[in-house]
Amino acid sequence: MAQPGAAPQNYPNKGLNYQNLTRPTDINLNFIVDSTNGNGLGVRSVKSNGYVNNVFMHTSASAGINNGIKNPNPAVGYAVIQLKGNFNRYIGGFAGIEAPITSPSQTSTTAGNPYVITSIGTTTLAQFQAAGLPMGMIPQVGSAFIATATGSLGGTGTLGSPQPSAVMTLQPIGDPNQTLQNSNSAANGGAMLIVQFTNSSGLVTPTDNSVVGMTIRLDGSSVVVDGL
Repeated sequence: MAQPGAAPQNYPNKGLNYQNLTRPTDINLNFIVDSTNGNGLGVRSVKSNGYVNNVFMHTSASAGINNGIKNPNPAVGYAVIQLKGNFNRYIGGFAGIEAPITSPSQTSTTAGNPYVITSIGTTTLAQFQAAGLPMGMIPQVGSAFIATATGSLGGTGTLGSPQPSAVMTLQPIGDPNQTLQNSNSAANGGAMLIVQFTNSSGLVTPTDNSVVGMTIRLDGSSVVVDGL
């Protein structure tokens, strides 16, 4: 039973998720592009709940080693995603890229414009709310809001302006199904995919400090029906 005040829940299919795959698996991954990081991986803050062994992108530092694997230092615009386990088929996926903010030390707002909190400082909850932070939200670094007032923020808190990402799509290259099995995944890691970042002009590399989030959909079953 839903708790008092909770949003109503309606499961017309009784909460079941019907699939035409025997063992569908979604792997969710999040990382920050950082080509100058001294770790030599081209990224930092990789988060996957333990399902991803490595993420490698272009680095201007000496190529680093992570989990026993050396960064092949791919050209700009590419990323190597290595999972910890093996799979049988690549189904698809999707991604979103958040570009870093600009002018991160602003102390005033213009009504209608979006802002991201970069520092709380001495700015109070009431002052953030007066600037446009929605009621009920706690101001945190990274919180975004649309300004409802034009003027000074108050206190020593600061804001930044979001910028659009240059990346429109993230696409796998080659046939990922051919690199989903490693003969010794315990030593070498498992499935591997190489992806490219593109826009309408072609290959593009995400700006450093861009946050990349993606979901990779795979099938871990060896049962094949109608090709899947």
